[in-house]
Amino acid sequence: MSVRTVARKDLADAGRSKALWAVTLVVVLFTAGITAMLGMATDQPVGEVFRLAFQLVVLTLPIVGLFLAKGAITGERESGSLRVLLSLPPSRRDILLGKFLGRTALMLVATLVGGVATGLVVVALLGGGFELLGPFILSLGLMGTAFVAIGLGISAVSASDGRATAFAVAVYLVLVVMWDLIEAGLQAGAAELGLVEAGSHPAWLQFIGLLPPNQAAIAAYETAVSGGVFATDPFTSVWLPTLVLLAWLVVPVGAGYLRLRNADIA
Repeated sequence: MSVRTVARKDLADAGRSKALWAVTLVVVLFTAGITAMLGMATDQPVGEVFRLAFQLVVLTLPIVGLFLAKGAITGERESGSLRVLLSLPPSRRDILLGKFLGRTALMLVATLVGGVATGLVVVALLGGGFELLGPFILSLGLMGTAFVAIGLGISAVSASDGRATAFAVAVYLVLVVMWDLIEAGLQAGAAELGLVEAGSHPAWLQFIGLLPPNQAAIAAYETAVSGGVFATDPFTSVWLPTLVLLAWLVVPVGAGYLRLRNADIA
């Protein structure tokens, strides 16, 4: 049993349990639903509707990614099926990577469907905006996958699904809900210590602001639609937030593997 086999089994299990359809429905409601409400409630141009919709969707889609993946390992662990899997050829690394690929595929399918539905809604309501659909789907897809990776890392380091759930909620609160407050606190503290001028926003603070996947996704989308793909300033370009998002795909899964590799699977 290889990484590919584990991933295919994970997707098949999701299809049988109707998880794929549930996740897709939730993502469509978050993306197309929010965009439709904005399109009907405002007379803003299509670009502004997409921007507002994106900023709202990045508050809700991380919940889907985290809860889609936070039970990937703990669920198998509590049911005892992880011990059965480990008695077969796949290693712990293969299982973790297979789970990552399976949950990522599920998230990307849901995001693609949601993005296409959003495009149809915008065209029907506002009569245009297809050129914004590519950056919209790509940025949301990368962000969703980043939160899947975080959720999988949480699942790999947690001994029970209850702990994984509590950890996922805490991560959401810190990265999505509270990060602006954390950044503002760091800025105020640095100004109080004389490290920066009051009200200034130095490069290191801008980078801290980009660290959460949802903030990096917003930056990637807004710079892409404003023509900042090849900008030399990293903070007005697509490549820096994209690199941050790609790092989120690797670091949580790698950290989870290091913990899972030596964990006692009871």
